[in-house]
Amino acid sequence: MAEWIAVLPDGSKRELDQPYGVDTAVQEPGLYEAKVTLSPLNERIQVKEYDAENYGKMVTGLKVLAAANDYGKIWIKARASEEEELTLAGFEREAVIPGFFDGEDAVSMAIFPKGDRRERPQRMKEDDILENACSGFPRADFRPLPEGYVTSLFTPDDAEDLAKLYEEVFPTYPYPITEPDYLRETAASHIIYRIIRNEAGELVAAASAETMPAMHNSEMTDFASRPSERGKGLAQFLLRALEEDAKERFDIRYMYTIARAQSFGMLRTFHNCGYAVSGTLVNNCNISGQFETMHVFYRK
Repeated sequence: MAEWIAVLPDGSKRELDQPYGVDTAVQEPGLYEAKVTLSPLNERIQVKEYDAENYGKMVTGLKVLAAANDYGKIWIKARASEEEELTLAGFEREAVIPGFFDGEDAVSMAIFPKGDRRERPQRMKEDDILENACSGFPRADFRPLPEGYVTSLFTPDDAEDLAKLYEEVFPTYPYPITEPDYLRETAASHIIYRIIRNEAGELVAAASAETMPAMHNSEMTDFASRPSERGKGLAQFLLRALEEDAKERFDIRYMYTIARAQSFGMLRTFHNCGYAVSGTLVNNCNISGQFETMHVFYRK
């Protein structure tokens, strides 16, 4: 019997061979249609696209689907012009992503069908980490790579090594970055991966720019370094390089990230690179075996 099961909008159950999710649609003709991802690992419905004449009916349909799957969160990135309608229907704002829709702001909104998913027992600690990470002026100076280290864009030949790095760093992750085929497929379409190898040729750090070329935006994400390599400025180096990669390859103009609330190092990295905080996603996804609250940063 499959370990991962998703209950589809028609009530049928689909056995999954992976925990990351399945894409489907929930709709009522003439009222709304929403393309969603049902994710057993994240216990979340992510609304990817939607068209609604009746926002209330759409929210009801999403809540029914969440209840059928016993999910605790429904997550949507909405156009700012639709925020009022979605708020009246039951969504609440968590963050803003300036320029996300080719210049129009996106509002990241959520519904919590299960009340405990909204709770943040570590909120005071997370707030202190954020305040400390974002204190002071951003640094203007950036260290070069250590002697003997080299950076390059991902090639299919790097897939096994990169998947192994991600598996070492993240016991669980919202997306299948520990699978070489996934890395190859996404690199061939819309995700730019950049890697760093040390003087011995070992892949020691990586990150990616997950682009939406039609909207000219990119999420700067998937940052990972071996523990022995931390403190060398590799994340900042990768971020700056990926910004240029994204601009050159896809004419990306709007950049943002979703960073773990308890990761001081990454929060500091984005602050130092001129990113500003624009909200918090509560218990948004499963990373390293638990739900993680994430802060949204955008490139000013």
